[in-house]
Amino acid sequence: MEKIHELDGYLYPILTDNESNAIKMEQKYARTYPIFYDETKKVTKSLKQETKISKLGRLPGMLIVDKKGIVQYAYYGDSMKDIPNNADILEVLTKINKNN
Repeated sequence: MEKIHELDGYLYPILTDNESNAIKMEQKYARTYPIFYDETKKVTKSLKQETKISKLGRLPGMLIVDKKGIVQYAYYGDSMKDIPNNADILEVLTKINKNN
């Protein structure tokens, strides 16, 4: 998390889970970063984040957006455990910082 902030990055997790699970996640992680709750699922739909019941719900997705609002990196997981590794994220942030 510290390395992400050093590279001028910020996390904006968006949950679409039921409200009680969202509250649990917020209580567990909100000390580190804010957690947003998309009850209507408008944001996740507009970002094309998939839901697969056979894979336990909404699949992970990660976008890195630069300061101009341009998506520089998009990753959509195939399972709940399929998330990009930290080294890849830090590499993208480093490249964005070099180009700005």
